[in-house]
Amino acid sequence: MAKKQSIVKETAVTVPAARTAKPKTPRVKAAQHKVVVSEPVAMPAAADVHVENPHDVIAKIAYSYWEARGRVGGAEMEDWTRAEQEYRQRASSK
Repeated sequence: MAKKQSIVKETAVTVPAARTAKPKTPRVKAAQHKVVVSEPVAMPAAADVHVENPHDVIAKIAYSYWEARGRVGGAEMEDWTRAEQEYRQRASSK
């Protein structure tokens, strides 16, 4: 009985093409951000209100809390639950 011959594929080693030089632009070392601590914007009067998705409204409120904390991560759930509470409070006060 004849033996199976193994097929060996040869792979060619390719050298990546040289990159073209990009023009040098100054790099920003550190960004300066304003830290504004304020409460979220109050909802407009009932006559001006168009129906918004509650999830979107809560996300905007939570985003404003994140900005007020100086855009530091690590408290996403706290911001979201606080925003949900504020949304419910605003909805019940209408």
